[in-house]
Amino acid sequence: MLTPLFWTIWRPSRLPWEIESYVNGVHNLGVPQPWLFPVFPWTGFALAGLGAGFVLFSDWSRENPGRTLAVFGIAGIGLIAIARWLDHLPIQIYPVYDYWHTSPNFFLMRVGLLFIISFLSYSWCGWGLGARGFSPLIQLGQTSLLVYWVHIEFVYGRLSILPKRSNDIRTASLGLLAIFLGMVALSVVRTRWAVRPQAVS
Repeated sequence: MLTPLFWTIWRPSRLPWEIESYVNGVHNLGVPQPWLFPVFPWTGFALAGLGAGFVLFSDWSRENPGRTLAVFGIAGIGLIAIARWLDHLPIQIYPVYDYWHTSPNFFLMRVGLLFIISFLSYSWCGWGLGARGFSPLIQLGQTSLLVYWVHIEFVYGRLSILPKRSNDIRTASLGLLAIFLGMVALSVVRTRWAVRPQAVS
């Protein structure tokens, strides 16, 4: 709820940019940058994930994982409906409204989508084709931290495989496919052919 204000009229601009960047991602460019991950709004996503984790690791959820994830899916649809309803209200409470970067409505939309994706992932891996044979989704989940770290370098870092801010939909889609296949291959190498320490006799 505070993000739109900390990015606009409540900006802590008297702070050095190195510190202000933690609040709103201003970096050294004079205005907040949406490609960074500052405290506002990204702490909200961390707290939403923490809350979801507490639910998933509760005793009832461990005994009823399918029902829990179904509730997540329904809650996700509800959050998206609420976000759309709030976004279409004729009254805005913020002096500067930026749906795609700081809006609480877009925050609700993204959390709702993550809830739905959680349910679909569980359904795919538990009841669908993902439960038969090789599943890229399960494979990536086994090495998620490694895959996350390496993909950041290839998408945003110095090793970026595509030029930044100059891609059409076709090129970006091919880049997404290349990253996906590359990360699945990396994950397979890590889990199946990584050097394992010798067992001590």
